[in-house]
Amino acid sequence: MKIISENKMTRRAFLGKATQASLALSSAGTLTALNGCSAPRAGAAKPYRSIDQSRCIGCGRCVTLCPMGAITLKTQSSIDADECVECGVCWRAGVCPVDAIQPGDLKWPRVLREEFSNPLVEHKSTGVAGRGTEEIKTNDTQNRYRRGEIGVLVELGRPILGARFSDVEKVVKKFKSRGYELVQDNPIAVLVADPKTGAFKPEILHEKILSCVVEFIAPEGAAKDVMDVVHALGKEVQTVFNLSVALRADEEGRSPLDRLFGSGTFRLPQAKVNIGFAEGITGKGV
Repeated sequence: MKIISENKMTRRAFLGKATQASLALSSAGTLTALNGCSAPRAGAAKPYRSIDQSRCIGCGRCVTLCPMGAITLKTQSSIDADECVECGVCWRAGVCPVDAIQPGDLKWPRVLREEFSNPLVEHKSTGVAGRGTEEIKTNDTQNRYRRGEIGVLVELGRPILGARFSDVEKVVKKFKSRGYELVQDNPIAVLVADPKTGAFKPEILHEKILSCVVEFIAPEGAAKDVMDVVHALGKEVQTVFNLSVALRADEEGRSPLDRLFGSGTFRLPQAKVNIGFAEGITGKGV
């Protein structure tokens, strides 16, 4: 048997191939169409995902599937459009016996909800599905975080809580005010209207997403300042967030974590360590 080793595939290429396959397992284990949307019925499309009240029989099967708690049941089920992040889980699960869940005709800026919350939708700016960034996962080939630098990753939002872009903007503005630059190969970067201040396009601020990752690059000497920024954000941001750092091991394979952040830094017991990486840290705020 001959093993072909030349056929290498990056994570981005793999995700692209998976998208083209047009099939995915939903959270409920049902094999269904990739985009999470049935074809809208003529004249029924709204600018957001909804439940067709002329079809809904009030079985409630969709209610517990919503990761945002945006679906409620009275006589019939309904979706709170403001809380819905357009993730498509309710449809992909295939639990509605009467096909009452209908996709919306999403326009800007609401389409951002789907781009950041549906893991099967690709971001046009980066070509990556889900949250739109490969972050530290491919650093050994992409080299976005180099030795002597701190890769700063701030993740905002979680199921049930989600995150508004108004909070994401607070994070970007705070780091920009300290002189730290956004990683450009990240879909958050294209949402910035003012590169000097980090202000977002005003029409997107109320939009809600499941989660996102904002990435910055700081010099090693900025470790204390980075932590000061995070503590300050903990008093301003109205959702859960966590800080992770990407650090290159030194020439002898040693982690610079203790040297930069102190030996008392909280460590995740099963933190991911990529080839060529040292350890990571996590902090959180609400």
